[in-house]
Amino acid sequence: MNKLFLFLLSVTLICNYLTAQSWVEQTSGVTTQLTSISAIDDNNVWVCGYSGRVLRTTDGGVNWVSANAAPIPASLNLHSIFAIDSITALVAGSGTSSFLFRTTNAGVNWTQVFTETGGFIDVVVFGNAFAGYMIGDPVPAGGRWSLWGTTTGGVTWDSATFYLPAGSNSEAGWNNAYYFDITTGLIFGTNNTRVYKTINLVNWQTLATPTQVNSYALWFNNPVIGMMGGTALLMTTNGGTSWIPTVGTLPGTAIISGIVGFANSWWVVRQSAAVYFSSNSGIAWSTQYTAPGAGLYRYIAKPRTFNANSLYAVRTDGGISKATGLVGIEPVSNQIPKQFTLCQNYPNPFNPVTHIKFSIPAGTSQGMLTQLKVYDELGREVTTLVNEIVTPGTYEVSFDASDIASGVYYYKLTAGSFTETKKMVVVK
Repeated sequence: MNKLFLFLLSVTLICNYLTAQSWVEQTSGVTTQLTSISAIDDNNVWVCGYSGRVLRTTDGGVNWVSANAAPIPASLNLHSIFAIDSITALVAGSGTSSFLFRTTNAGVNWTQVFTETGGFIDVVVFGNAFAGYMIGDPVPAGGRWSLWGTTTGGVTWDSATFYLPAGSNSEAGWNNAYYFDITTGLIFGTNNTRVYKTINLVNWQTLATPTQVNSYALWFNNPVIGMMGGTALLMTTNGGTSWIPTVGTLPGTAIISGIVGFANSWWVVRQSAAVYFSSNSGIAWSTQYTAPGAGLYRYIAKPRTFNANSLYAVRTDGGISKATGLVGIEPVSNQIPKQFTLCQNYPNPFNPVTHIKFSIPAGTSQGMLTQLKVYDELGREVTTLVNEIVTPGTYEVSFDASDIASGVYYYKLTAGSFTETKKMVVVK
């Protein structure tokens, strides 16, 4: 329904829309298996993999440099990485035991900050520079899930307030099979026809994934619409309470190893050489890119910043693929507004596309959660156009109403304590 084209608006310059998606192979300099990605923005990206391998780039993949050092052993396979910023990151490795290492100087030095005998860390994720979580397989098998939290940026970890019992003696998780943001909460996959979801890591929901025993990959485009992958794709439109097969069938048969998306667009990788794409919420899928060589994709990631314009995907042969031109977004002005603004859409009435401009003012340098939603006359939500952390600036969103009926609709902007609603009319 919607095509999200966000850009910083200037009254004197014209924005050039990026409409194509172009994949380019990176020069990683390694041939070892790469397993996980943490992309801060389009330029600052960290990657980890087998044999203690950690790589990072600060220039969008033009140069990848090694960031692994003692005490990370070269014999340890690394499965999950999270970069808090361009110099601070945590990486988890597991074998007969699990380990977590932390660096604050871009990988020049690492400190071991956690270990667990017999454990296996599946997920490392942070909500900000201080608060983070780890999820590990139940220890011992069939016991409680290994859940840990930190409020010290990963220096110390505690599990005292977290409790989630395993659903069976063999229940376990999967590397990087999770999704987390401040509105959706934390949701992670298992090998037991279920996913677990929480907002606070204290109260948990057990959500069944019919037909898919293994949830190898998870992603949500907004708090209610998400996809999970096993051997096939399931979709939820109610925050994970129920899951159904996507309308269109994803090509291929290999295990799904990664999912990302925004608005109605979705990218999926299997443990194959192909990247699959849908522009209409899974109704139809196509092969967008096929990587060279014999490597199989292990993971795909989207940068955390609101105006990110790239994707990164890693493979078993050390390959890294980068896509650009995804969001149709290009900043063209450095002017920061002084107040919140929600403008009247233009044109109005419209058929089928209109544009909505809004501003986030100075004083919110770290950005704030911003939502722009469309409702019908009965107050029912039609779609979410924006649901991101937005930094100060002026933005414009395109709303495509091709598949909704003529009538009066309302669009509502919520950013921090600010909220405003305006009316628009679809005429067909």
